[in-house]
Amino acid sequence: MPALQLPNRKTAMLKFVYKIKKRAKDKGDHRIIKHGQVSEFSLRELNRNIEQLKKQAKEMEVNARLQNSLAENIRRQNPDLATYIKKLSPKKRYALTLLAIQENKAKQFKDQEKMSKSILRTLIREDKEVRSQLKL
Repeated sequence: MPALQLPNRKTAMLKFVYKIKKRAKDKGDHRIIKHGQVSEFSLRELNRNIEQLKKQAKEMEVNARLQNSLAENIRRQNPDLATYIKKLSPKKRYALTLLAIQENKAKQFKDQEKMSKSILRTLIREDKEVRSQLKL
């Protein structure tokens, strides 16, 4: 499985040279050597990683929207939270706590989504480069 490299926005993608180590009947199962970094993988493994990251990014996006919706419901039901925080009843404090939790979860999912999409873009570029260099 290829080592996942986090993209650095300040530099372009590193240049690697790809060679087929062992051919297979199905080109998706060719064993490929990546020079410039020690890494061996097949296109099938790379594509499996791409699909997994697409799914993960989508799940994070959906979860972030869900958490934002839950937080908005809490805000709508309790518009006075920020203004009257010191005078809140236990029930209102509980609602405020739920709001903070939902907002925090939404931010976490959004951050995870961004990371997944960043890694996904890197893997897709690598897949194109491997196919281009090896004419697959």
